[in-house]
Amino acid sequence: MSAPGPNNVPATQAGGADDNGYGVSNAELGKMADELDLAAQILEKADKGLAESDATARIHHMLTSGRMLRSTTSDWDDEITRLAKQCRSLAGKMRQTHTNYTAQEHRTAQDFQAILASLEGNE
Repeated sequence: MSAPGPNNVPATQAGGADDNGYGVSNAELGKMADELDLAAQILEKADKGLAESDATARIHHMLTSGRMLRSTTSDWDDEITRLAKQCRSLAGKMRQTHTNYTAQEHRTAQDFQAILASLEGNE
């Protein structure tokens, strides 16, 4: 059984995640950031694959189907671009959060070491 975490909720993962889904696993932040970057790459590749449909739409711009295809590819391009940017933004924020948590953990460890050292000096 795990030791109790904040509010007497048992901690189930390093970093304080509990059974209710609250807390942070610092290692998972980096992994999720990498996955979001990969998702952005996949979206960007899919967007480049639209070039053939876009070329077809331009050739057939006089036909209703050509205009509809052009509208669809344009909307798709806009949405893919937006999603890829959002994935990259979230990845960056997760990496920054990872950095912040790591720095805070380091500062906390240093503070505890200083407290222990001062207590040992007073004995």
